[in-house]
Amino acid sequence: MNKTKIDEFLKKRNLTRYQVSRISGVGQSTLNDARKRPINTMTVKTLQALAMATGETPGAVLDELLKLEGNQIINFIQAHPFLDKQLVSDVEDLLIEAHQAGLTFNNVTFNRYYDEGSDTNENATIAIKNLKKQLTDMITEFAR
Repeated sequence: MNKTKIDEFLKKRNLTRYQVSRISGVGQSTLNDARKRPINTMTVKTLQALAMATGETPGAVLDELLKLEGNQIINFIQAHPFLDKQLVSDVEDLLIEAHQAGLTFNNVTFNRYYDEGSDTNENATIAIKNLKKQLTDMITEFAR
């Protein structure tokens, strides 16, 4: 079975989704659905359930899950292995350039991508092209 970040988070605490469901009253299907989506789309209800089961605050739970998940841009690229290699390389170069300039992109998400259409290679390519333009614009603006 493919372990997700929620499962990884719970394993560190010797908990299962079943146990979280029993402790919090949140349905197993809700927790199962949540583990299949990016962390930044998690509902407050799910965060509260995880917090209740672990004895942590919802904010602390979210912080750790985001650390486990890593960089959203890299995760997106890895989830779409058929993207144009030069386009991916260009985005990676822009990320390095941005990092060297002191810019961070913690708020970059792909929520709209996942919510508004099919997850196809064509749509992923459009999303990465749009991201490339946004990164280029942000770096140019920052350099002014």
